[in-house]
Amino acid sequence: MLSHSRGSQAKGQSTRLRYVLLLSLLLLSVALLQVTLLSRYRLFDSVPDLMLCTVVCIGFFSGAQIGAICGIAGGFLIDALGSFGISILPVFYLLCGYVVGHYARAVYPKRITAYAIYAFFSIILREGASLTLAAATYDSVNLPKILLYSVLPESLLTLAMALLCYFPMKFILARIER
Repeated sequence: MLSHSRGSQAKGQSTRLRYVLLLSLLLLSVALLQVTLLSRYRLFDSVPDLMLCTVVCIGFFSGAQIGAICGIAGGFLIDALGSFGISILPVFYLLCGYVVGHYARAVYPKRITAYAIYAFFSIILREGASLTLAAATYDSVNLPKILLYSVLPESLLTLAMALLCYFPMKFILARIER
């Protein structure tokens, strides 16, 4: 009886380790894709936030705790690979992953319409954070110009990428969960 419980305990630990490694690999590949490929080939002079799409999707399908952990890990990855210092991205992604995961637990079945609503509000909050950072960084801020040439294209591209990534992310996360 004792060896049976240790065997099932070891199997549970190896399953959790596999789950963590596969999620880490997913986050690393999304961060590399966002920082290298998408930042080089910009559409409408903006880069969609794939990490936000991924964190929202993970929170939507896997729950609040996994969404929060992946959010903070994804934020640190984006900071480490692509920015020039410490930013608020890890905290913002943590909050998005947790909040989406918390409220998505009541959504059944998990359809693209509910995901699109969560993604839309997360993107709006992300752009609000970007505007706040721009206002704090620069002395004079031309708000209509920033909204038109920076925030709006990035928001629309991120929402389009979130909708395009829904079914592949759903498939990948279902495979990782098994």
